[in-house]
Amino acid sequence: MRRLILLLVVSLLGGCATPIPFNTIKHNAKQSIVSNKEAALLHVSGAVRGSDSTTMIPAGNIFIPVSSGPVPELQFHKQDQADFIKVLRSELLRLKVFKAVSINKTKKTDIKITIIFAQTYHHINNQEYTLDVVMNLEGGKNKELKEYRINSNEGASILEKWNTNAYEGKAKAVRKLLNKLIPDIQKYVAGNT
Repeated sequence: MRRLILLLVVSLLGGCATPIPFNTIKHNAKQSIVSNKEAALLHVSGAVRGSDSTTMIPAGNIFIPVSSGPVPELQFHKQDQADFIKVLRSELLRLKVFKAVSINKTKKTDIKITIIFAQTYHHINNQEYTLDVVMNLEGGKNKELKEYRINSNEGASILEKWNTNAYEGKAKAVRKLLNKLIPDIQKYVAGNT
């Protein structure tokens, strides 16, 4: 009976952790700046960190906590960052902020946008992601450097925090970062047309 209950719990929890593709996340734009400019998106990765995890191992009728290190596949790692850059590119094109956007190309463009993931941190206990991101904008009259700290659980209720898996946490972080970066890019383009 115990094995059946454990199997049911494991299968239910396993079904809750389905990866969410970042390309399904859209910026909630109400108004967009339209331009005929071309842009280059450059991506720089920094430190990828995470907190330790604790697993409960059954030993007879009791559970023994076993501590382990961070879980690299759940962190906001370099591939997640590269996927975010692709989503940012597609959103800038969808919103017609730019006529063309290349990724990590040194080709001469009107505007160069460098996204630096200075540090990403995964808090494993509540699947919370903290992203420290810097955006450098060049090519207009002035250069701009913007800093952002994104917390995936900011504004979430306690119930939402408890009921969020790692992939949902990543998706929340991506949505919040898009909603911060795109308006600043639009302002920069509007001020340099």
